[in-house]
Amino acid sequence: MSTPENHENIDPSAKLRNFVSPEAHKILEVLEVVKGKYITSAHDKTLMEECNRLFVQAGLRENIREPHSRTNRREGRLLVFTGPSGAGKTRSLLRTLRRHPALAGHDPEAPDSPITVVTVTSPCTLKQLGRDTLHNTGYPLERDLLEHLTWEKVRHRLDKGNKIVLVYDEMQHITQTANAAEQQKVANTIKDLMINREWRLSIIVCGLPSVAEFIHNDIQLKRRARFVEMKPLTMPDDNPDIAAMITVLAQFADLTVEGDVETDLAPRLIHAAGNLFGVAIEITHDAIETALAPDYLDLARDDDAVGGALEPSGPNTLLTRDHFARALEGRIGCTDDENPFISRDWVTTLAPKPVVEPPKKSRKRAAKASVQGSNP
Repeated sequence: MSTPENHENIDPSAKLRNFVSPEAHKILEVLEVVKGKYITSAHDKTLMEECNRLFVQAGLRENIREPHSRTNRREGRLLVFTGPSGAGKTRSLLRTLRRHPALAGHDPEAPDSPITVVTVTSPCTLKQLGRDTLHNTGYPLERDLLEHLTWEKVRHRLDKGNKIVLVYDEMQHITQTANAAEQQKVANTIKDLMINREWRLSIIVCGLPSVAEFIHNDIQLKRRARFVEMKPLTMPDDNPDIAAMITVLAQFADLTVEGDVETDLAPRLIHAAGNLFGVAIEITHDAIETALAPDYLDLARDDDAVGGALEPSGPNTLLTRDHFARALEGRIGCTDDENPFISRDWVTTLAPKPVVEPPKKSRKRAAKASVQGSNP
């Protein structure tokens, strides 16, 4: 039985793992390795460079006639990292932060880190954003506080915790659920966190493309911001990289990829993933699991069962287009004619599309450049 004393040491998934057959356990260990591999792309270098700029800015003096101190620091800056749902933004950002030498020895999501990472909840208001921020600094939320008192405590906790950077992930929950007045309060609060003379922070916001529009619509935030956008995959430019991803992940599972990977399998996968890098990786994970064919239950035939139940086929040595087809069928429930891994005329099949955000009454065109900004 879980008690407050042993709650943190209990693994509720242990019982779920116990029913798995010994052979399947070995395959699960392989899948853990495969899914634990990070696939780099061009935006990783750009994101690391922009994080460098952000961290360096946080260490510059405002008054060069005075020595470095806690309060003699220039205003914070804002990094806006956006892309469609399924692009892989969160994993990319957290990996960049974990690998950055300025944060060596710190987990970005740990309470003692110089960074506080907050996943913005939905629906969200300025008060809820403050509560989420307090919680992620390790503050116990035992009673409800008024909005202004919540943010007073946020500033105090960030100062006393020596926080330098504040990360808000899933920031579109503000733009999707808060009204215009509430959004403006959030924008003003983010600006205050960057310019407040008592304790200044730099901010990273991550989310769907509407987050960039939210920042662009506030001139004071826009001039302090730089933007990184995860672009969708394109054919044939990204075919070699996707082919390399498939091949490398298959090798970790001791599988050989069958057929022409770069000119046949890779473009079909890009199409099936809706041109989303993160989704392409997930489909590949599912295809590898399909090829390994783990017999999770290893059940004997029940006494009351009749008919021709299929026997498990066992692991394969080849990763084939059929494995990708079965993996996609399990994800979206498509027929063979609709499945780009089966259809000869696969370009005309209906591939999943990126999540489209609700239209707004007034929308400004998003910036076309991958990275842009001012006032470095």
